[in-house]
Amino acid sequence: MMKKIKAATTAATLAVIAVGMPMAVAAPASAASSAVAKCVTATWYPSKNAVNIYNGCANTIKVQVDERWWWDSDCITIKPKKSHYYKGTGTLRSIKYC
Repeated sequence: MMKKIKAATTAATLAVIAVGMPMAVAAPASAASSAVAKCVTATWYPSKNAVNIYNGCANTIKVQVDERWWWDSDCITIKPKKSHYYKGTGTLRSIKYC
């Protein structure tokens, strides 16, 4: 019985902590890694509402920045070993292939 109560208390505490986390920082980083290959990295700048996308892949890629409360970016072409800095209008959420 005590183990169940302790587990429920721990779960409730973790839920409160998760709700209090700032979403602008946590969401884009996790979303970016799932939408594109691992050789594409995104450095997020939440205070500037911007992202720097680096193409570490062997091929040229085309990506789009997903924005909340605004239209997504145009399709951005990035050559291998090059990067692109994008400043958004809406809240930046992730990058994806286009």
